[in-house]
Amino acid sequence: MKDTDKILQETGLNEKEVKIYLELLKQKLCTASKLAKLTKINRTTAYLELENLMQLGLVSYIIKNSKRYYQSANPRKLIEILETKKKKIKSILPKLELLHSTTEEVKIETYEGKEGLKTFYQDILNNAKELLAFGTTGLAFKILDFEFPHFVKDCKKKGIKAKYLANKNAKRYLSKLPKNFVEIKYLTEKYSAKVTTIIYNNKVAIQSLQKDKIYITLIKDKNLYDSYKNYFEFMWNSKT
Repeated sequence: MKDTDKILQETGLNEKEVKIYLELLKQKLCTASKLAKLTKINRTTAYLELENLMQLGLVSYIIKNSKRYYQSANPRKLIEILETKKKKIKSILPKLELLHSTTEEVKIETYEGKEGLKTFYQDILNNAKELLAFGTTGLAFKILDFEFPHFVKDCKKKGIKAKYLANKNAKRYLSKLPKNFVEIKYLTEKYSAKVTTIIYNNKVAIQSLQKDKIYITLIKDKNLYDSYKNYFEFMWNSKT
């Protein structure tokens, strides 16, 4: 039951509330004093936690023989609680995002490993309209063999257009990409890169996909974005 306890605590319940709720699921009906004994929680504390659980709608009570017997709500109530929290967060999300965007003109983030790489690609999906990259290695196909093709499909659905100045040895991977999604020009071996620079939505990302060195450093800075975009366009137009 340790996993159950942990997950329930992640929903916002404290350790004692979890113990009481799980015990009530087993007992069906139970007095506060008996619950305190079964869970080894101080009786006064047990009453307080029961009140908290009633406020959440996870516990109710009935009067039987002049005694108060507590009972647990259907566990599906937990989903309702989470959905309500989700709706409340959504209602204030525009205000939070406004604070986030106005207080951080320059922002630097670092993502590591496969999970970090997936988070980075999700940011592209959420924010990019155009995607420019140079030093493209194609290694994302190898590292995220399942997820990356789906990322490409999602980019197409969202109408994101891409241009790659790619390493010549990346052709074996990049030839899989649909032509109506990306335009590709290949660099000579002399100018091949081990890291990829990705430019989109006022952001510049340095991406390394070299074996155990999987990381992305993402910089949000309008001036940096404009400069790198100009560099890219110069290299793109210079490449015949």
